[in-house]
Amino acid sequence: MFIDSKEMSVERRHFVYGGAAAFSAIAAALAGGGSSAQAQTYRADEGKELAPGVRAVELGKGAAMIPGYKTVSLIDLVFQPQSNLPVSAMPNAMICHITEGELMVLQDGKEFQAKKNHVWTCAEGTKEGARNDASALAVMRIANLLTV
Repeated sequence: MFIDSKEMSVERRHFVYGGAAAFSAIAAALAGGGSSAQAQTYRADEGKELAPGVRAVELGKGAAMIPGYKTVSLIDLVFQPQSNLPVSAMPNAMICHITEGELMVLQDGKEFQAKKNHVWTCAEGTKEGARNDASALAVMRIANLLTV
């Protein structure tokens, strides 16, 4: 159902438009600014090792205009072939996007295959792990929604 902007209060209109702008900004960041996303080439030692064959490469951080969040950050998780990240509780809400390769994701006991350009979300506390069963590199880009 569409609501005529004349029928909305000024506060509600700002909330709706602000939310739409924030969503668009996150979607553009995940997609690489509007162009098709391409995996960045990473050195084998780049970033911080999270598990054998899985490294986190920080891409950037900034202030958030999304209600309830103070900061957003982008991180690429680089999975070498046959590597996995064990199941753990997510520390914050996030949007995940496969920019290269594919992963098998186990989220709250349910497994799904995330191929290139697949997008999904996690809430704080969601239990999730991922593995790269393929013979090629896989990259998961994460937009962290942070309250601090």
